[in-house]
Amino acid sequence: MLTRRIICLLLVLLPGAVLGDGNIPERFTIQPDPDFRSLEERVKSLSKDMLDLQQDLLRLQDDLLSPTTTKVNVFFSLDSQNNTMIDSVQLQLDNRTVANYLYTEREQDALRRGGVQRLYEGNVAVGPHKLSVTVIGKDRNYSFNSNFEKDLTAKYLEIKINPANKDRPMAIKEY
Repeated sequence: MLTRRIICLLLVLLPGAVLGDGNIPERFTIQPDPDFRSLEERVKSLSKDMLDLQQDLLRLQDDLLSPTTTKVNVFFSLDSQNNTMIDSVQLQLDNRTVANYLYTEREQDALRRGGVQRLYEGNVAVGPHKLSVTVIGKDRNYSFNSNFEKDLTAKYLEIKINPANKDRPMAIKEY
């Protein structure tokens, strides 16, 4: 018990004895750094510059990997007055399957309300190409073959199902 009191007394008196009258020597005080704010601002500026540079690099990478001279986008949609239930779509480009998609009930509903889905985004050479589409529905299946010419600009194709049109229930529109 006595040793505990001695230890407590030493802990109370020791800092005062070491520091004397409470004046802390200047070499032990923490001086505010006037350059700290400018350093913080420079770090924020560099961080913003890095994000901008990263966006530019991603854009350049996209341009190099899929230049507009070879880019093809294929979209799928239904006529808005269409009640067809779509189960799946298969897309072939030059006799090679490039997309298979199974639709959920929610996705089917979105298509019936006018939604458009990107089925494929890829690269093809300039020149003629063959596009084959097979749509499997609950009540009816659709197949469609079409040829298109790829030129030096990006090609956008929309496959649209319109069963009300008995002559052409499926059509491809180029943009």
